[in-house]
Amino acid sequence: MLFQDIVGNIKTKQELIDTVLNNRISNSLLFYGNTGSAKLPLAIAYAQLLNCEKIYHNDSCGTCSSCLKYNNLTHPDLHFIFPVWKIKSQQSVSDMFVDKWRDFFKKNKYGNLNDWADFVGPEKKTNHQGKIYKDEAENIHQKISLKNYEARYRVILIWMPEQMELRTSNKLLKMLEEPPERTVFILVSADPNQLLPTINSRLQKIRINDFVAEDIVEFFSTNKISLENAKQLKNITGGDLGRIAKLINEATIDEDLFEDYKSWLRLCYRADVEGAADFSNTISLKERKSQKLFLSYIIKMTRESIIYNFANKSLLQASKKEQEFLVNFSPFIHEENSCLIVDKIEKSIKEINRNANSKILFFELSLQMMKFLKVKRKFAIK
Repeated sequence: MLFQDIVGNIKTKQELIDTVLNNRISNSLLFYGNTGSAKLPLAIAYAQLLNCEKIYHNDSCGTCSSCLKYNNLTHPDLHFIFPVWKIKSQQSVSDMFVDKWRDFFKKNKYGNLNDWADFVGPEKKTNHQGKIYKDEAENIHQKISLKNYEARYRVILIWMPEQMELRTSNKLLKMLEEPPERTVFILVSADPNQLLPTINSRLQKIRINDFVAEDIVEFFSTNKISLENAKQLKNITGGDLGRIAKLINEATIDEDLFEDYKSWLRLCYRADVEGAADFSNTISLKERKSQKLFLSYIIKMTRESIIYNFANKSLLQASKKEQEFLVNFSPFIHEENSCLIVDKIEKSIKEINRNANSKILFFELSLQMMKFLKVKRKFAIK
């Protein structure tokens, strides 16, 4: 993984590169950021740079023996630790799942813990999100007790360390207190506050920023995503590039998402039952991923309406067209019905995941929305 292949976080990338060029390498680092950020790709790119045999233009060369092994995530001195599931009569350690985890990363480098659980599928027996069990700490200790196989630095990369059992955390703390020479621990976390304070205090922290819309356009350049569409996707997903990648790869991204929402909301406001039936017929023909994207967009616009009504309008993440629409329609989505709307939409998404009849689902949703829009508010906005 090269730094140049990762969009965004330009300043952070240069700071990481400088630590290697200036030989200021910490033996315990924490890459942290929101779900779907570049924290894991950047951590792997950094580990690759540590062991590159001929750094080129302030980046890994990508062609030396070490880089080729890193490209396949198979370097013998690169050890991955991540949440796993207990399998009967076997140790609960990452080595049992590592081939599948490599495939998971190659498929979506910005995937999250739930994506990993879904990818593992039937092999997971308990605990939906997985754990890093005490067996793992013993496994790490065995790895670091041996000499490095061939690299300058052995890298222990722990993904989602907040999933560690307490016993695992306590044993890891002892290793961080006295790390072996030429061993670098890299923790990659979405919520470092869940780590033991004693572990947190021993880590050099590297904050990874969320992607901006321009980063999304650059990342999906071959898909020809417009800046406007990138902003929509960013707002819907909170900038989670993993979710955006799934939406783009598995669903048709509708450039007319806003137009569909506007038309649907207007027919609901008019209580146009015949129009609702036609709309339900049309959207039922789309892929389920597209249907879920539309529902997510409704939630996003509902929240934008609440911000427009009650908060500083500078907090809005709406396009110019969307804001113009909010001027007239935000009064009908307010404190009395917004939670009802969001709750209903979230339930609808779950029903689609369970293969519900989408034609019936969207027709019933439209009828409910007609009722929600007629709910009167207790207090008028001045």
